[in-house]
Amino acid sequence: LRAAMMNDTKNQSALNQIHSVFIFYPRLKELHEEICRCQQLSRVAGEPQCMALEGMTGAGKTTLIRRYAAEFPRRETRYGSVIPVFYLETPSPATVKTMASVMLEQLGDPAAYIGEIGSLNSRLISLLKACKVELVILDDFHHLIDTETDKVLAKVSDWLKVLIKETGVPFMVVGIEGKVERILRANPQLSRLFAARETLVPFVWQPEQQDTIQNFHVFVGTIEKSIGKNLTQSLPRTELLYRLFYSTNGVVGNVMNLLRYAVMLAEERSVTSLDLDTLALAFEKRMSKHLPDKQNPFLVAATERFGPSA
Repeated sequence: LRAAMMNDTKNQSALNQIHSVFIFYPRLKELHEEICRCQQLSRVAGEPQCMALEGMTGAGKTTLIRRYAAEFPRRETRYGSVIPVFYLETPSPATVKTMASVMLEQLGDPAAYIGEIGSLNSRLISLLKACKVELVILDDFHHLIDTETDKVLAKVSDWLKVLIKETGVPFMVVGIEGKVERILRANPQLSRLFAARETLVPFVWQPEQQDTIQNFHVFVGTIEKSIGKNLTQSLPRTELLYRLFYSTNGVVGNVMNLLRYAVMLAEERSVTSLDLDTLALAFEKRMSKHLPDKQNPFLVAATERFGPSA
C-alpha cells in the first residue's frame, strides 16, 4: 500500500510538472521584450504607447500575457492598492457599461455596478491613476465584434480611445488573428494609438530553412527536460519531430495538450519514455477530433511523408 501511495505521489508530481511547464522560446522572448518597451516608453515619453497582439487559438497569447502580468503583482499599501500591470478579460457581450464596471470591480471598487456611465468613467479614471497602473492588458479583445451582427462595437472602441487619452495609460489588446486588426481599422483614431502590432504564429517546418526545424527541435527538447521524460528513440529524431509537428500543426497549445496526455498515459503504464504507442493513443484521444483531416502519424511506418526530407 505504501509503495502504491508513493507511486501515486510520483505520478501526480509528474503531471503537475507538465501542467505548469512554460517554455520561453525565442518568439515569446521577443514579444515579452516588446511589451516591456511599450510599458517603459510610456513612462518616459509621457504618452501611452499601446500594443496589439493577435494570433490563432492555441498560439500561446494568453499564457504569455498572464505570465507577464504576474511579474508585476498587485500589492497593498497603507495608501491603497498598487497594480502596475492590470490584466482582465474583455466581457462578452461587451458594452461601455459592462467594460467600465468589470474594470472597476477588478480594481477594487465596491460599487462597481452602481451609477450612470459618467460616474463609472470618472471613478475608473481616478482608480487607474490611484492604483498607479502602468499597463492595462485586455485579453479576448475580439469580443468587441458583435457575435450576432458581426459588426465592430463602435461605441465601445470610441470609449476605449477616450479612456486611453484621458488616463495616459497604455493598453495592450489581445485577441484572435485578423479580428483585432479589424477592430482597430474600424476606428482610425483608436488605431493611431496602437503603433505596435504583433502576431504570434505557430511553429513552421520548412526543410529549406533549417532554422525552422531547429526552433521546433529546441522547443520540444526544452519540454522534455522540464517534464523529465524523453520522446522515444525508436525513430530518427528528425522524423519523430516531424510527426509531432504534423500531428499538431506546430500550434503550441496542441503540442502541450498532446504531450500532457501522453505523460499521463506513460505514468499510468510506468513507461520511462514517450513511446509510439503512447503518442498514438494520446493523438487519438486529444487531437483526432480537433484535427479530423490528420492521419495518426504515430501509427504510420516510416514513409517518405514522415521522413527527414519531408
